[in-house]
Amino acid sequence: MTTKKADPEAVKKAEAEKRRLDEELNEALEDTFPASDPVKLTQPDPHPEPTPED
Repeated sequence: MTTKKADPEAVKKAEAEKRRLDEELNEALEDTFPASDPVKLTQPDPHPEPTPED
């Protein structure tokens, strides 16, 4: 059986993703505190701005 070492770049990316998710969770908690609404982590898809018609 061989063991593989974790790719340093993959480890950095995974840590960065975890930090990003933690920051989003903290922001969501702050936005809903002290309300009784559940925390919402998902964001709606951005909608393109309507183009003005001439």
